[in-house]
Amino acid sequence: AMKPRTPQSVGYFPYDGNILGGAMIGVGMALTGACPGTVFVQAGAGLPSGIFVLGGGILGGLLFVSAQPGIAKLREGRSNSKSTAELTIPKSMGVSPWLVLAMWEILCFGMLQLLSGFEGPGKQGLVSPVIGGLLIGTAQACAIALTRHTVGTSGAFEDVGRWLRNVLSGDASKGPITASVVFDCGIMSASALLARFLLPAAAAQASSNLVSPAVAVVGGAVMAFGSRLAGGCTSGHGISGLATFSWASLISVGSMFAAGILTAALR
Repeated sequence: AMKPRTPQSVGYFPYDGNILGGAMIGVGMALTGACPGTVFVQAGAGLPSGIFVLGGGILGGLLFVSAQPGIAKLREGRSNSKSTAELTIPKSMGVSPWLVLAMWEILCFGMLQLLSGFEGPGKQGLVSPVIGGLLIGTAQACAIALTRHTVGTSGAFEDVGRWLRNVLSGDASKGPITASVVFDCGIMSASALLARFLLPAAAAQASSNLVSPAVAVVGGAVMAFGSRLAGGCTSGHGISGLATFSWASLISVGSMFAAGILTAALR
């Protein structure tokens, strides 16, 4: 059994951290064309914009750890931010998780049927998006079986940011190598191998559709900061959190899409 993602608050009301952080992730995704997980794929494939987004993400992690004391102080000063509600959809509604799972699978199948008529840009992938999604789910299952932890990528930004803060303050005794950093390095390594040996044409096509370095850095910083504020990203909430039917993850992912769609429309 995996623990569901918990509500994140900045002190005003329950889940306000999930809403604000999720919205920041969505804005960053719309600006950069990456998420806190796929940025490691892009950087591993050698996309220049992905490398700048990754740099911005590290900057965002540093900004977050610097702002953590202030956020904690704000949270502690407001008692109305605490929530005693159940963390998951099945428990809060008093229904069987198997019923929620069945409804979820029906919803997913319906969305696949609805979206099957849309053609995405480029068709040089090794597998279809549906198979790719199933492979992501398989990676989640492997992570749980091997490490007893669910998949998440944005924690590495906070880990590296904390290490940089310590280095800047004169303490470099503890390095930045954590489980999250190692996991993300694995993503980058696999991406580099695929881009070099199996998908060179796709990598070349992706490199022709880039965002400017300045937008990439700013978007990456906003995205990373938001992911830590929300307590997860498209991986931690979108893959792992939704798999446990966590309310915090549902609210975070909804905020990501709403802000991302609005930002894309305004651009």
